[in-house]
Amino acid sequence: MNYKKLLPIIGIIILFFIIYNLDLNKIYEVFLSIDFLYSFFCFFAVVPIVLLTNIQWQILLKKQKINVSFFYSIKNIFIGYFYGFISPGGLGAYTRALYLEQESKSPLPKCLSNIIIFNTTNYISTLFLGVIGAIILSSIFPYLFVFIIILIIIFVSTLLFLLKKEKSKTFFTKIIRTRIFAAVKDRLINSLDSFYEDIPRFKDVFITFIISIVNWFVSAAELYFISKLFNIDVPFFYFIFIIIVAEVIASIPISIYGLGTREVALISIFSFFDVAAENVLSLSLFWFIIIWLIPSIIGAFITYSETKKFNKFSLNKKTTERFFKYMKKFPELYSYLVQILNKNISKTIEKPIIIDLGTGPGLLLLEINKQIPNAEVIGIDPSYDMLMIANKNIKNNKFKIITGRVEKIPIKNNSVDILISRFTLTYWEKPEVSFNEIYRVIKPGGKIILEVINKDFPKWKLFMIKIHMFFNKAGNDIIRYHMDSYKNAYNFKQVSGFLNNANFKIVFKEWNKKDWKFIVVGEKLKF
Repeated sequence: MNYKKLLPIIGIIILFFIIYNLDLNKIYEVFLSIDFLYSFFCFFAVVPIVLLTNIQWQILLKKQKINVSFFYSIKNIFIGYFYGFISPGGLGAYTRALYLEQESKSPLPKCLSNIIIFNTTNYISTLFLGVIGAIILSSIFPYLFVFIIILIIIFVSTLLFLLKKEKSKTFFTKIIRTRIFAAVKDRLINSLDSFYEDIPRFKDVFITFIISIVNWFVSAAELYFISKLFNIDVPFFYFIFIIIVAEVIASIPISIYGLGTREVALISIFSFFDVAAENVLSLSLFWFIIIWLIPSIIGAFITYSETKKFNKFSLNKKTTERFFKYMKKFPELYSYLVQILNKNISKTIEKPIIIDLGTGPGLLLLEINKQIPNAEVIGIDPSYDMLMIANKNIKNNKFKIITGRVEKIPIKNNSVDILISRFTLTYWEKPEVSFNEIYRVIKPGGKIILEVINKDFPKWKLFMIKIHMFFNKAGNDIIRYHMDSYKNAYNFKQVSGFLNNANFKIVFKEWNKKDWKFIVVGEKLKF
């Protein structure tokens, strides 16, 4: 078992344990007692925080000569919120470097360098304030002295680590090899030296460091006034540093944006001021919604919009191999389709001739050979690179692969028993011509089996598929390839029309409007 994957769950478990041991009715009463209008305005507390963060980032962007508008950098910050929210330890927030590269046209290593320096500056400012806070609070909480020592060690070690190129280079290499950067890891690893060349000097980041500290005080001050809604009465000076120390503890990567660890720290420290744990938990969850959850939801919509602007998928040798490796993870998709194929082969045909149109890397061909070993199968694809991978995978003389397009299939008239095609319809430039061409090569009584991407599939579900692909290491280019396919997709009614117009009779369908795909089988009519 990979225990590293379980780390983010620890904080959630801690949070549920806290809630379980508290009075839920009291928590409910605390939220009921909040003034609605006042609480509504509290949701705008994130605005000055984001604006200050953006001013800080714009200064660093200009120092590294990365040119994007003030408005775009705000959008990019929200993209970071979203990816950070859905990834362990918030590591996914670095994905916004890809979006920055797309918008600024700056090299990706420079964009990644910029965001790493930006995040590191913020973290160092947090540690710096945490040390001060721990010193101030140690007069009340003696156990924080140990915490001070740990913070100083982390603070100094972080600075020394970043200054040592070889050690930090190894660390960044490991990060780059994670699924987040699957699509660009080779490019990044080869460009790490230029990454260090793009790191700004200390004096260039000093102003951003000061702004980060100001931002922390603004954030803590806002929370102080919001705390009055929850009947928390703690001196302003102490309150500020309690929040900062709690945020340092929350930065331990065992939760989602500090959930659980933050609450433990706050409840423990505020208990010395006789503040009820239920009130502290209510305040912390309310602040989490304002400062993390809502920006992450906004970021999800912005991410969806900005992802559309990425260049279309480019099919080359590397992306072809990556496509093959990703699709190998889902053999059940091919197995089920071939089961339908097998059921539609006439029992009178001893050696069926089957065309796999758009064969790609040959995964469907392999499954056909497994389930229908007596078949003669022809794989056709317009991509030479795809066919080369298919040729490596197929070690059977019953198979034949041909370069060709659906608009002009290089096969004789009335020579094929069944033509099967999986998710290629969306790429057919002239569907009407293509269906007539398929009709030409299929024998009378022969069949066409299509697995089709469903145009009616809800967009929000499509976005969730994208997230699923992200966590299955698909890589951004493969994700883009699949997302682009939906732009020219067809619904069941349209595909039925194509088949009927080409003189095919629909003999089988597996279709649900809310599903992401459907299967339809057409039989060539005999005249």
